[in-house]
Amino acid sequence: MRKSDRRHRTPDQILGPYFPTGRRPATQDDLTAIKGADGLAQGEVIEVTGRILNLDGKPVRGAKLTVWQANTFGRYAHCNDSNPAPLDPNFVGCVCIRSNGDGVYRIKTVKPGAYPAGPDWIRPPHIHFEVHGQFERLVTQMYFPGEPLNACDRLLVSALYPDLLVATLASLEDRPEHRVLNFDIVLTRG
Repeated sequence: MRKSDRRHRTPDQILGPYFPTGRRPATQDDLTAIKGADGLAQGEVIEVTGRILNLDGKPVRGAKLTVWQANTFGRYAHCNDSNPAPLDPNFVGCVCIRSNGDGVYRIKTVKPGAYPAGPDWIRPPHIHFEVHGQFERLVTQMYFPGEPLNACDRLLVSALYPDLLVATLASLEDRPEHRVLNFDIVLTRG
């Protein structure tokens, strides 16, 4: 492989104030339904899929991903979130999954809402990822394409290669029932 064919590492992002603490993350890939409960999460159902790769494009098998996000109203199920937006009792706010043998991961979730991060800052919809590969750890965030708030988000615009943090729309032919976004995550060594 030529050096010019190599990928760029996915940019680091902050862990954020709402990293899950206390209870263990669910070990399921569906954030829209709590096991044993009858209801479903509110909001636009989406699927996020991607691959965990190293800089040479080789899959990272068995990478551990902790994924967390706000609900459709922009509220985290976290004791420090003072946002007055409602909680969703049917939304699983945090999961822990692994990439498969081809480095592929998949989650079904709802599009998170924007929320205030300060008196003059609204965070755009985003999903947090903590990835433990074989040799390294990466904390990053995935942003949604076409979001007006992306252009003024302090964390996104200050990132090296911010375009690598914005998911792309996948084909609707595979799953016409909801939007599918692709978000590949690249580690240095895997």
